[in-house]
Amino acid sequence: MSKKLFFRALVLIAVFLGSVTFGQAQSIAKISVTETAGFSRDREYVEISLQIPLSAAPEDALSLSAVDGSGVETSVQILRTERISGQNVLALWLVFPVAVNGMETKHYELKFSTANAAATDLQFAGEGTELVVENQFYRADMTRSDNSSEQKELSGQIREITMKRNGQELLMTNIENRVHWAPNFKRPEVEWYTTIAHWQNPRTQIDRGNYVIRTIRQDPAPKHPEIFLTAVYKYYANVPYFRFYSEMDFTEDLGVELLRNDEMTTDSMFTHLAFEDTDGKITVEPLYPKTGKKFKGPVDNEAPWLCFYHETEGFALGSIRLMYDNTNDIGEPSPTWQPHTQIGEWEGKRYWNRRLVHDRWTFIPKGSRYAEENAYLLFEIGENDPFETIRYWAERLRHPVTVKVE
Repeated sequence: MSKKLFFRALVLIAVFLGSVTFGQAQSIAKISVTETAGFSRDREYVEISLQIPLSAAPEDALSLSAVDGSGVETSVQILRTERISGQNVLALWLVFPVAVNGMETKHYELKFSTANAAATDLQFAGEGTELVVENQFYRADMTRSDNSSEQKELSGQIREITMKRNGQELLMTNIENRVHWAPNFKRPEVEWYTTIAHWQNPRTQIDRGNYVIRTIRQDPAPKHPEIFLTAVYKYYANVPYFRFYSEMDFTEDLGVELLRNDEMTTDSMFTHLAFEDTDGKITVEPLYPKTGKKFKGPVDNEAPWLCFYHETEGFALGSIRLMYDNTNDIGEPSPTWQPHTQIGEWEGKRYWNRRLVHDRWTFIPKGSRYAEENAYLLFEIGENDPFETIRYWAERLRHPVTVKVE
């Protein structure tokens, strides 16, 4: 073979290999993840949205990977896609886990991939509102039950939480009501307050993947059609928490006597309450003191976290406050009355909730909005530092990494 033909053959081979590589791993975006709070993170989930030309997406099943600077490839879950009407554009909502050191920036290249999704511990069963989701740390049961009038609705709200601990399973609550019991609301015309758990088969969307299972429910509130409710659960793989986002939008004027959120109701299995205030001080109170009055709060609305725990058995259930926003649709404060977090008791049961309107008739004008997001954590009390685990997750979840997409 002549030199000319030889070099021509090399060029053709290079072009062919380049086209194969491009077809298999075409880059569609560059992503930077920056840690700015000084905390190392072994597993943090980042969510991004981006838009690409529809013609750039492969015709077969869409699969993506994030490749870091060392060439390590992480599969990416596509939460959902949407083709923009009338445009040659595909919108993508994505999630994948990252590990990053304190004050470090890591760079990723997002590519089309033929790699299979990573195996995780996330499991799913059911359909509609009748769902059970679990990982290695807990099981969340959202199914209905005929055992009580407070569990019979097809609401999709968590009825039971089971903690998986040292090979054993521990039911976090064994009460007639659902464990997750908010938002809730009461207008003067009704005898009893109603809650999101009284929803009957709300409009529900389920997004499933190897990293996140998400349920989105939206509909008018039971017995309060002036309130449009949004509720989003996010269950993650390989971490001991799940997140809950809720929003109450007032589509008409309404007077209410009660408006509450972030409520977990438990039986007598927990012995103590602990919470951190905005100055970093941790307060511990017995839930069932032998002498003196029981602690009812208030706990500051801006408290980073609170939890119930068992002093000798060492198990705990906590709420990490991530977002609290009561601005209306034009940026003004929505009405509240004595907002605070209360520690309550009812027929031997103990609960916490965040009160937005506290037992007083209050006019809520159209356009008012109340939104918040919390992470619910199942954990064990430490021997030397009892609240090390909840502080660890609170520091990281309340100070997420910064993500930029090019």
